[in-house]
Amino acid sequence: KTDAYPSDIALTLYNGLTSGDVKAVTENIYFKEQLDYNVFRDYFQMAVSNADYKERTKNFTPNYKVTSEQIDGNEATVMLEGIGPLGNMLKITVKLLLIDGRWKVDGNHGVFY
Repeated sequence: KTDAYPSDIALTLYNGLTSGDVKAVTENIYFKEQLDYNVFRDYFQMAVSNADYKERTKNFTPNYKVTSEQIDGNEATVMLEGIGPLGNMLKITVKLLLIDGRWKVDGNHGVFY
């Protein structure tokens, strides 16, 4: 039994992506292949330490809201919307998988930031 809803995990991950929270992102994403996970993790760690990333997200507070959540067995789809770091309205479709009793964002579906 999981202790968090897919929508909680989707919010944690996307808020983490735009606030540079490496731990929140890497703990809540899943890739079928360990190599893909390692590449993503290393890229994200490098990105958040980049001066340009820090400048773009300096005064940004992520404020995504869940607009829908659908759970179908071991898969879920969550729709988020909110203002992105560049001031644009974002609508994000997040696919999640139930992995070892925990919902995780499906990194193979595509995570964009």
